[in-house]
Amino acid sequence: MASLALSTLINRLVCVVVSAEVDGPTLRVCFTPLRGYPSEIEDRVPLGPSGEIATVKGIGRLLRVLRAGRVRVPPDPYGLAADPARAAELVLRCQGAIVELEVERRIERTLTVWTDAGVDRIRGVIDYTEDSEYLLVRRRGGGSLLKIPRQSLIRFAPSSTDHLEVLSVEVPSNYRLR
Repeated sequence: MASLALSTLINRLVCVVVSAEVDGPTLRVCFTPLRGYPSEIEDRVPLGPSGEIATVKGIGRLLRVLRAGRVRVPPDPYGLAADPARAAELVLRCQGAIVELEVERRIERTLTVWTDAGVDRIRGVIDYTEDSEYLLVRRRGGGSLLKIPRQSLIRFAPSSTDHLEVLSVEVPSNYRLR
């Protein structure tokens, strides 16, 4: 992915709702900025587990997309988490709606590891070190170190990708509902 030409001071982008699809336990909503780069911004909205902060915030973002698209909100908005196909259907009816996204640039490090057992991609890597016995990998989330024995390690390759994380979705202030 090319480097994102987004200053750290600019964190609001006016975008158009493009698509939505269910992707496992998340709803993938795509937006296209009206101006500038990148060509597409993806918001992965978690649809479970119920009551989690990330789920509540995600449903809130979905409700604002529905408001921007002038689509009637279901009586129980949290029921959308239980029916991802219905949530995607409602967001698809919002295609072309204008929203304002608050975004933050994120860099995700990944470590691809080839071992005797196969190839693994480890996401959310904070740091890794080698010693005489192990390749030690520290991951996001504060869990214990992942230890990969050197005797089974063939090779490894770090990589990083940058993307924009959607923090909030709003109806632009100069956009009036009728």
